[in-house]
Amino acid sequence: MAVLPTLRLRRLLSTVAITAVVATPATALVSPSLDLDRVVRPPVLTDPGSGSTLDNDPVEGPAAPLVAGAAEGLLRVPVGTPLGGYLRPPVGGELFGAQTPAHYTDLSAGVSEDGTPIVHVPDEARAGHSPFATISPPSRGYHDALTAKAIALFDGTDWSVLVKTDTIGSLDELTLAVAQRVLDRTGIDVADGLVPTATHSHHGPGAVAGDSVRYFWAAMDVFQPEVLDRLVNDVADVVVDAVGNVGPARIGHTMGADTHPDSLNSFRRPRDPWDAARVAEQDAFRRRLGVITVDRIDPSTGTVVAPLAVVMNFAAHGIMFDVENHFFSGGGPAGAERWVESSYDTPVVAMYVQSAAGDVSPRADRDGRGRPTLQRIERFGELLGRQVRALADGIDTWQTAPDIEVASQRILLDRASLGYTADEYPHEWGAVQCNNADTAVLETVATDRNCVPAPAPDAWDLADNGHAENASFVPLDTRVTVADIGDLRLITQPGEPLVEQGLRLVEASSTDPVDTFVVGYAQDHVGYILPDSRADWLMGRVEGTTSFWGWKQGGRILDATAAVMAALDGSAPMPEDELEISYVQRPWVPAAVVPAPRPGRVVTQPADVTRFDATTFRFEGGDPVADLPTVVLQRQDADGQWVAADVRGGRPLDRPFEYALTYRLSGDAHLWVVDFEPPKDWPAGTHRFVASGSTGLLDSDYEVASAPFDVRPADTLQVLDVTRDGDVVTARLAYTPVPTNRRLLDADLPADRPAPVRAGEVTFEGAAGVADDQVPEIVQVDANTIHAVYRVTLPGTDLPTVTGVDVWGNTTG
Repeated sequence: MAVLPTLRLRRLLSTVAITAVVATPATALVSPSLDLDRVVRPPVLTDPGSGSTLDNDPVEGPAAPLVAGAAEGLLRVPVGTPLGGYLRPPVGGELFGAQTPAHYTDLSAGVSEDGTPIVHVPDEARAGHSPFATISPPSRGYHDALTAKAIALFDGTDWSVLVKTDTIGSLDELTLAVAQRVLDRTGIDVADGLVPTATHSHHGPGAVAGDSVRYFWAAMDVFQPEVLDRLVNDVADVVVDAVGNVGPARIGHTMGADTHPDSLNSFRRPRDPWDAARVAEQDAFRRRLGVITVDRIDPSTGTVVAPLAVVMNFAAHGIMFDVENHFFSGGGPAGAERWVESSYDTPVVAMYVQSAAGDVSPRADRDGRGRPTLQRIERFGELLGRQVRALADGIDTWQTAPDIEVASQRILLDRASLGYTADEYPHEWGAVQCNNADTAVLETVATDRNCVPAPAPDAWDLADNGHAENASFVPLDTRVTVADIGDLRLITQPGEPLVEQGLRLVEASSTDPVDTFVVGYAQDHVGYILPDSRADWLMGRVEGTTSFWGWKQGGRILDATAAVMAALDGSAPMPEDELEISYVQRPWVPAAVVPAPRPGRVVTQPADVTRFDATTFRFEGGDPVADLPTVVLQRQDADGQWVAADVRGGRPLDRPFEYALTYRLSGDAHLWVVDFEPPKDWPAGTHRFVASGSTGLLDSDYEVASAPFDVRPADTLQVLDVTRDGDVVTARLAYTPVPTNRRLLDADLPADRPAPVRAGEVTFEGAAGVADDQVPEIVQVDANTIHAVYRVTLPGTDLPTVTGVDVWGNTTG
C-alpha cells in the first residue's frame, strides 16, 4: 500500500491527511444518525480459534482421495467508490500525473442521436453524486474487471480454500464474514481453511478498510460498510461455487524462477543493511516463480479429464497506474491471469497469488516509465504468463490424496509482545510515519524518529475483552496461517512482507524450499512487514513509514509463524490464540438510489471499425449505486444467430478488458459508455453489444442491444527494406506502431516500434513473375528491435512490388 507517494508534494499532502485523521475524535468517524427503517445491523463476528488438534493426529486416519473445485466471479464494486492504495488528492488528482490519455475523456457529442442534449456534470462535482467517496475522487469506470477466484480442496476431513481478490489487502473481518455466509448458505464450515489473499492492486476498491485500521483511510478513503458488505457477498458467491462443484482431482506444484532477460520485477528499496552474499540470496528469492496446478481426473483410471486451475506465486507490487488513474483495474496480476487462461482451450481458473512483494515492483518497461500503462499491463501478463504455462506443463509429480492441514494463531501487537522496553519504543498504541523526514514539521505530534504516535483506541472497544480489534488507528492484533497440502506448504503473511522477511520464513520452515510458497497479503493486513532489522527500519521510505510497530514487528510475526509451522510438523504443540476477537460491525443505511428516467435508451450507436481503431456505444442505465451493467459483446454466426463472442478458453465476453466501461452523469441521465478497440487478431465479422442492468427501483431491469457493426481487418501493415542480392529479394513486414492504443501489438517490443508480422505471407511481384514467402526469419536486431524478414528467389534486377498479409487478414492496403 503506497500511502506515501514519492513526490514531495504528495508527502506533504499525506502528512496533512494523517494529521487530520489523528486529530479527529473517534465519535466523528462513525456513521451519522441512521434511518431506523432502513438500517442494516450486521451480526457480531467471532472466531473460536483454530484449536490444538491438527490433521496430523493419527486418530483421523489417512487422507481420502482429493476432491477439488474452482470458481471465479466479479467484484461488482460500484462505480463512484474511490480506488484504494494511494493517497489520491481530492478531485482533479490526475493533474499530478502525465497528460491525461484520450481514453480517460468522454468525447461524446453535444446531443444524442434522438436529439437529447448531453450535458456532463463537471468532474469537480463528481463527489456530489458518489455516496461512497468522502476524501478521494470517485472512480469513473473500469479498465478491466475486478475478480474474485477460489480453489477449494478437500481431503475427506478438512478444507483448504485459497481465495484471490483484486484488492489492496485482506482483512480478518472479511475472512470471518465470508466464512459465515458460506456456512449459512451451504452448511459447510470452511472457516479454519479459508485463506483469502489480495493481489494488492492499487486500482481496486477503496472505502473497505474498517474502523480497526483508520490510518489506512488516508490511502483508502473513509470506511463505507455497504461497500465491504457487497465485497463479502461477491467473495462468498465464488467460494460457494468452488465448494459446490468439487470432484476427483490431482494437484501438482513446482518452483522455478523468472528468467526474462530484463526481469519482470526489481527491488525498489536499497539493499544497504545487507552484505553482498545476502543480497544475492534476496535477488534469487525475488525471482522465485511458484506454480500450482489442479486437474480434474477420472477416479477409476487417474487420467486427466480437464485442467481445472493454475496458481502463480510471484512478487510484484500491485502498482501499474499512478494517482492520476480513476478507473478500476486488476493491474499486472490480472494481465497474467488473462494470458494464462487464454493459453488453454477450455476455461481454466488462473489465480495470481503475491509472494513477498513488499519491496518489489513490477517491470515491463519497454517504453520507459512503463507507459502506456494499459499496454504495459498486457505485456507484463504475457511475459510472465509464458513462463507460468511452461512451468505448469513441466510438472511431473502429482498428489491425489494429500493430507490437508491448516492452522492459524491470533497474536497481539503491542510493546510487551514485541519485546520492547518503554524507552526503546515509547509509543503505547503504535506509530506511523517513523523515519520520514517530512513529519519533522509536525512538532506537536512527531517524537522519536519523527514518529507520529497513534491515538488510543476507543474506550468501548477495550472494555469488552481488554483488546481493541474494532476501533483503533493501527492494527493491534493479527493472524498468521500456514497451510500444508501434502508436500506443499503455503506460508501466509498478514500484510506486505519484504523479500528478506520471505527469505527468513522459508529458512525457518522444515519443508524443502521448492515445496514452500510464501503468500503475502493474506488473511489480514498490518501494513509492511519488515524483517527484524533496526538498520532496515531506520531507512524509512514508504515501507518503513507504513510499518506500525517498529523494527521488531516482522520478527514477532516470523516467530509466531514458525511456531505454527512447528505444530504442523508435529515437533511442538499448537500455540493458543492470544486473544478472542469479537468484531462489532458498524450499522449502516444503504445508499440512496437516484432514479433513472430512461434506462435502456441508446445515446450513441457503435460504428463499423477496423482493427486498431475504436468504436463507442453509449446508453442510459441506472445509478451506479444500484447498477453495474453487464455488457456482452455478441457476434453473428454463419446462421445469422447472435452468440456471445468468446475469449480465454471459451468464456463469454461479458466484462471489461476487451472494452472499457465508463460512467458519466449527464443532466439527469446515468450515461454508460463502452469503448471497444479490436486488436490485430480480433475475428472479423458483424457484432453488437447487449447491455443489461437494474435501476434499483421497482420494475427496474432493462436490456438494450446496439445496432450491428462490422469489425474489419486493418490495411496498415508496412513493407520495409525491400532489397535484392542477385536473384534473392527480401523485405520486412511489420505492424504500424500504435503507442496510444489500449491493446498491445507485441510483448517483446516498445509500443512505438514497428512490430514484426511473425505469421503472414508476403508476395513479391516483379518482371520475372510472382513469388511468395509464408515462413519469415525472425531476427533479433537488439533488445528493442525485432524484424520479420521474408525472402524469395525471383530472377532479375528490378525491385518487385511487395504486398503482405498476416494470418488474421490484416493487409498492406
